[in-house]
Amino acid sequence: MTGRVARVAVDMALAHLDRLFDYEIPESLADSATVGARVKVRFSGQTRDGWIIEVADTTEVASLARLHKVVSSEPIATPETYGLIRAVADHYAGVWSDVARLAIPPRHAATEKGPQREWPVPRELGEPTVLPSYPDGDSLLAALAEGRSPRLLWQAAAVHGGPGDLLGGVLEAVDAPLRSGRSAVVVLPTVRELTPAIARFRAAFGHGAVGSLASEAGRSARYRAYLAAARGEARIILGTRSAVFAPVKDLGLVVVVDDGHDAHEELRAPYPHARAVAILRSARQDAALMLAGHSRSIDAQALVERGWLASLSLTPTDARRVIAPVRAIGEVERERDPAAARLRIPSMAFQFLREHLPQGPVLVQVPMTGHSASLACRRCGNRATCAKCGGPMRARRRDEPECALCGFKPTRWSCQHCHTSQLRTPLPGAARTAEELARAFPGVLAVNSSAKNIRDEIPDEPAIVVATPGAEPSAPSGYAGVMILDTEVTLGRVSHRAAEEAVRRWSNAAAMARRPVDGGSVLLVGSATHPAVQALLRADVAGFATRELADRADAGLTPAVKMARIVGDTEALPEFLDNDDWAGVDILGPTEVGPERWAALLRTPVDQARELTRRVKSAAAIRSARKERGQLSIHIDPESLEES
Repeated sequence: MTGRVARVAVDMALAHLDRLFDYEIPESLADSATVGARVKVRFSGQTRDGWIIEVADTTEVASLARLHKVVSSEPIATPETYGLIRAVADHYAGVWSDVARLAIPPRHAATEKGPQREWPVPRELGEPTVLPSYPDGDSLLAALAEGRSPRLLWQAAAVHGGPGDLLGGVLEAVDAPLRSGRSAVVVLPTVRELTPAIARFRAAFGHGAVGSLASEAGRSARYRAYLAAARGEARIILGTRSAVFAPVKDLGLVVVVDDGHDAHEELRAPYPHARAVAILRSARQDAALMLAGHSRSIDAQALVERGWLASLSLTPTDARRVIAPVRAIGEVERERDPAAARLRIPSMAFQFLREHLPQGPVLVQVPMTGHSASLACRRCGNRATCAKCGGPMRARRRDEPECALCGFKPTRWSCQHCHTSQLRTPLPGAARTAEELARAFPGVLAVNSSAKNIRDEIPDEPAIVVATPGAEPSAPSGYAGVMILDTEVTLGRVSHRAAEEAVRRWSNAAAMARRPVDGGSVLLVGSATHPAVQALLRADVAGFATRELADRADAGLTPAVKMARIVGDTEALPEFLDNDDWAGVDILGPTEVGPERWAALLRTPVDQARELTRRVKSAAAIRSARKERGQLSIHIDPESLEES
């Protein structure tokens, strides 16, 4: 057939139909049926949404159905946008339409048809001060300003202000590609981090020059910012995880802030992570990439060790000169302390509060409540791990330890460090600890920032600020002291990422402490010998990440391997596994993870990652075509492996 043909991505979540379909463009729609337009099409007897991806003159199909309607001729799904969504869908063994729903906001007709405001040219910043304080920081800014595309991990010093000014460094990095006429996208984990970032960016570049993409802003505001990016008007876009898809023109830099934060992972299939999307986009569009944070994720460390990312950070020696000094109270010291036996808070912690409260507010970080704890060796205190796969051990029933990862139940567990078989659960009770602190200092202002009582900022006056990770209020001049309680509870979470997450949380808290010259100090209450605690004591997060990555390689865990987690009903999972012979793939499970729910882990070496994803997607397509029974979810490289 010859004539005007539209190749349409139909909104349909069936794996075996995840491709473009040809439709005839009738004369009445010839002018409006353009590339990127939203359309309605008839498919399998139903009217479905779709996007025109290509317009061609010929097709190999003998007879075509006609486009039903052009909903909007606004070119939203451009070839560049389609290609990125397609790459993300393939990377996660998902379908294009599922990713498109996450990447492209719902249409708001009144906003699209209404008048749009003018977007001013962003103001140029003054002389940079944050990034030049790091080795090769000046070279990085010069490369960005010249139009080049470096890729790097920036680990900011964990201190308030100066070289620890995380947003300040990101501002300087964004300013550089703007000078070469390019655009920038900055992705933050939650709205709580986004709100102050938006305010600071608008103060620096001009209020009207910075766009915000977050679902919390409302449908109209979100679509307005998306349109401004797609039309080439907005050159700076900030937002939460879906903002990584923002279709800015001439993309020069993508920044993902605190990439280890679990909010960067989408909760809907196919569960893309903002870090992975940013990496794919950087490679496809030849844009610079920055992963910025006070800590570093193990996934980012893996890219550094492969040579794909450069590392921009201070050496441990240089870092210790600028960050607040860090001390730790070990377990033996707590056991010998009479106050610890009565209140679970050693006397040194009280002394720490008494010393720092006269200088200003003191932050007390307590672990989040409500999570389950993993098991630990009763004698040496090391986390109990599975002899089969290296995953954390837990006990759903008394005296019945099992692996939270593969479900293995040993007849007799043995510690690989001291070879004892006795287990214990790390001490809970963070909420009670916070109450004890408030009672111990009755004349001092006590501020609670957790759950529904999160505070954004506190004044520079003596106060005990008790907060859970991620809910710490900012202090204008930083905290006089930062105390981190119950480190063993944080490290005892049932997660193979427990230590990594602990370092991230503690580093973010330590970054709120004043500089050494201003009297700032950090105290950790817990085992001083644990590698995660040592990472802060030595200011050597990179060394910790290297060791953690090596441990995961030995245990066969991501990111040292490529992994797919398949969870399904009793009938669905075996049928899915029968759709491929899985030759060369290591299979753990199936393991029962809930009532009538089973899980299996498929893993291969990293150099076979694409092949594993292709085979998983092929098996999903066979399942879809055969209309196999039950529910099934596919999760590639999941951040958590232990959820039930």
